[in-house]
Amino acid sequence: MIDLSVIIVTWNSRKDMEACLSSLPHGVQRHTFEVLLVDNASADDTVALSRKVMPSVQILKNARNAGFAAANNQALALAAGRYLCLLNPDTVLGEHALDTLVEFLDAHPVVWACGPGMLNRDGTPQRTGVRFPSLWNLFVETLYLDRVFPSTRLFGRHREFYEDPLRAHAVDYVQGSCLMLRREVLDSIGKLDEGFFMYFEETDWCYRIGKAGGKVWIVPSAGVIHFGGETAGHYDERRLVFYYRSLLRFFDKHHTVSARIAVRFVVFARSLIRIVSWCIIGMFKPGLRGAAWSSCRGYARVVFGMGRSGV
Repeated sequence: MIDLSVIIVTWNSRKDMEACLSSLPHGVQRHTFEVLLVDNASADDTVALSRKVMPSVQILKNARNAGFAAANNQALALAAGRYLCLLNPDTVLGEHALDTLVEFLDAHPVVWACGPGMLNRDGTPQRTGVRFPSLWNLFVETLYLDRVFPSTRLFGRHREFYEDPLRAHAVDYVQGSCLMLRREVLDSIGKLDEGFFMYFEETDWCYRIGKAGGKVWIVPSAGVIHFGGETAGHYDERRLVFYYRSLLRFFDKHHTVSARIAVRFVVFARSLIRIVSWCIIGMFKPGLRGAAWSSCRGYARVVFGMGRSGV
């Protein structure tokens, strides 16, 4: 059995693929690996470029966009590695990044999944969420308290800005942009939930790992640049709808009825506040007007869609 299966899901990802695939031999030097690429009906030449950059890549082409979870599951069914790694195309691996994660899992049997320290292109830490969504965290973020007091344990828990970004430690979940887990985890908790088209599928996976007794850690000594994470603060109309649809699905799966009702009130209030905020930004900052109107439309769809099928 080879050491590692790297799974990349693409959708019109041509601009990122050369850098991502070219970085793999640098990120995995001490272990055997394979690369499985699942293309979700790209309209560009993502597939042709990927074959050119890495002739050994195994490619699965979908006739339609099946979503992140379903596409990863296709590759998981074929993967031969003792470890499995989900990797976004908009990433570049640092030297020995995936070697470090493999060796960390080898040395820590109680850890079922782990992720690297995600970095901005300038090498600074990219502080993303590491604690499960909660009513408190959503409330704090709705009122922007996490931005005003980011380093406090009361308001900054979701992203843990108060933690040393260079220290390996246990977290609730790691980002699906680079997530490595043991093959045996699939036997214990199953594959990704395909009910999540986009967002929170890895959060749900890690939640199920925790319920089954496994641990999830972040390992900053493995460095991975994530270009998409630099713009995660702004979601356009399409991404906003998928984000909140998946958020509500996560609460519906793992929380009580009262929490499921409460989160809808929080999302409703949050959407109204964000619509007002983006309207003000659009009026006074012409350069951001397109992004502002896209966000306003997205939040409006969230508000009017909540009474139907989630969002």
